[in-house]
Amino acid sequence: MTATVALLAVRADEYVPACTTDPERWTTTEPDDEAKALCRRCPLRWRCAREAWETPGAEGLWAGVVIPESGRRRDFALRQLRSLAAHGGYPVRPGYRARRRIAPAGE
Repeated sequence: MTATVALLAVRADEYVPACTTDPERWTTTEPDDEAKALCRRCPLRWRCAREAWETPGAEGLWAGVVIPESGRRRDFALRQLRSLAAHGGYPVRPGYRARRRIAPAGE
């Protein structure tokens, strides 16, 4: 049985995503290729895409998509995540976006 087939055999509510075992690996804006591949095979990818879209200031690797801190690449990544979420059956709230980075107090 391949890894992909094994993942599909696990119910999404019983699956423990790889990002929960080593969260630091997913918070960088330059994740490694293996981390991206793990995200793209995750059965929770669609839900993760919606959470990234709805989380103000989301950065790093979400649902296999790298979200930069700001700029046009961030806007593009968020559009990708919105599309992924909708494709997976997790439509995002209309008009709601996690576009802006939330600045820490005192910044």
